[in-house]
Amino acid sequence: MRIKISFLRDQSSSNSIPLHHQKLLSAALHEIASAVSPTPVPFNFSSIKGTSRIQNGIMKFLSTKVTLVISAPDAEFFNKLITEIFSRPYISVGKLNLIPKNKEMLADPVFQKRMRYLCISPLVLTNPDIDPDVNQEIISPVSTEFSDALFNGTLDRMEAAGYSEDKLAQYAEFEVKPDREYVEKIQDSGKKFARYYKSSKGNSMMGYLLPFTLHAHPDVHEFIWNNGAGALTDQGYGMVDIVA
Repeated sequence: MRIKISFLRDQSSSNSIPLHHQKLLSAALHEIASAVSPTPVPFNFSSIKGTSRIQNGIMKFLSTKVTLVISAPDAEFFNKLITEIFSRPYISVGKLNLIPKNKEMLADPVFQKRMRYLCISPLVLTNPDIDPDVNQEIISPVSTEFSDALFNGTLDRMEAAGYSEDKLAQYAEFEVKPDREYVEKIQDSGKKFARYYKSSKGNSMMGYLLPFTLHAHPDVHEFIWNNGAGALTDQGYGMVDIVA
């Protein structure tokens, strides 16, 4: 299940947050989630989106409206989480107070073997909290290493979610093909498609923002749609959207 929530920025609070704000957003949403479920339940979320200007690592919102997308595979938890969000006068993300105003349920796409995605929050390949020395260097997104890392992480998460060995054996077909033209254009312009981020525990990791095509079993696409791609999805990393 997936929903887009529109918030109004409380103009008595700050209009700025760090560009890399997933850690702050994760803390705010997990505090809300703990109020509806004492046992952690998986969910994923995007970065905060809105008309903004970025300078020196700070995102300054120019509009009063911002949006956030949240997804979760558990319908009961998902509905309770959204209800709890709208029961509160505002949500504090750092020094930014967001007032929940509207919500829009987003229909699931038709899951096929080949689907095109873009990242609406940074995609992290491995968990730096398990091995802090891993994920410190940029892995070329057009390499087999990139695809293999995403494949291995996805199947590990599906196994942890309760998928049987027989089911997992059906998901061996898996290939990530980032948009090569986009990658080359970003590199030629001197911009970055990968940056360092911090996990909730403060460990550094490389995060990627780029469009890509994924060849995989439709079940895998559905899992990624609901749970996110890559590592630390419960901290708001790896949320993807469909490229129309």
